Amino acid sequence: MLRAMMKLISLSLLLLSLCAAGCSADVSDKPTEPANIEPAKNAGSADNVVPATGGMPANSDAAAKPFGPQTKEVAVREAKCGCSIEGVGHCGNYVMVEGKYVPLIHPSLGKMEFCKHKAAGVKIKVAGLMKDGNYVAEQWKIAK
Repeated sequence: MLRAMMKLISLSLLLLSLCAAGCSADVSDKPTEPANIEPAKNAGSADNVVPATGGMPANSDAAAKPFGPQTKEVAVREAKCGCSIEGVGHCGNYVMVEGKYVPLIHPSLGKMEFCKHKAAGVKIKVAGLMKDGNYVAEQWKIAK
């Protein structure tokens, strides 16, 4: 039993090392800053990274309209690793909400879940809502 657990831990560490080697960006935990990046097809603003602590785009009427879905939704959204988003520059999971990238939170996500897709990103089907500047997902999967 102990031998099986040790093999499982060793395998997990090996996979983690391989994932870390595959990401070419700095994986520090520095805070994200708003950045100008190329907007997606339906993006409304060039300044499209929302800091995790802010929750609101810098140039919006924050008091007039809350940012993003405030009740649970099911939607197909663009997702990227932060290492491919200018102004973020380190690995992390981000999803496009109202033309801005915000941190994507789900217990099953690793730090570099979308890193292998690089700048192209990937479409995901996600069920969740905005909370404290993050998109908190109850479920997610890569859309086909």
